[in-house]
Amino acid sequence: MIICMRKKFAAGSAGREEEKRGFTLTEIAIVLGIIGLILGAIWVAAAAVYNNLRTSRATTELLTIAQNVRAMYATSAVVDLNANMAAVPFNAQAAGVATTYVQAGVFPNDMVSGVAGGPYSVQNPWGGSVNVVATQHIVASDSFAVEFDGVPQAACISLLTANTGNGRDSGLYEAKATAGSGLSIAANAALAATVFPVGAATAQALCTGVAAAGNNVSFAFKLKG
Repeated sequence: MIICMRKKFAAGSAGREEEKRGFTLTEIAIVLGIIGLILGAIWVAAAAVYNNLRTSRATTELLTIAQNVRAMYATSAVVDLNANMAAVPFNAQAAGVATTYVQAGVFPNDMVSGVAGGPYSVQNPWGGSVNVVATQHIVASDSFAVEFDGVPQAACISLLTANTGNGRDSGLYEAKATAGSGLSIAANAALAATVFPVGAATAQALCTGVAAAGNNVSFAFKLKG
């Protein structure tokens, strides 16, 4: 009897010791690894969604700007060269550049920062500048270009493909991208028509800027769409 009681006591003590035992380092490492994988997947998914939202926002901004510029020149056959924005980043008062498009309300309010009378800053969803400049479709100043500066490579490809396919603006006649920061279209330059739609491979070949400066993405529209 005494022997049996001792065995039961020993077994009970061993059970309690097992209950008291914590996680091993191996078990903790496995759990942390699983948590890391889950968090990594969430981060990647969230980043993709955020980038898509910014690209969608830029598309909306582009079409809004194009419509507003056309409305501004609704009774005119030419774009006013004195209204051109030629600074990158655009800071009208400091650079002595025309503030016409800002003050005329061409840009959505959330794109413009500054105080009444300037200086102003017009930025796209990636923090780069946005510029409007007169171009030449058939004759001088009969069209205009909207340029987004500092666009990352993936977003550059998405912008070109999304805005040149089915449902594109009927007055769009050129779309292109150049690597690096700065304006890619000179004032009143004669532009060549782009073959639409711009495929993903073609867009990739254009959007080669991967550094911090990113890409300058431009879209030229006929004044009369």
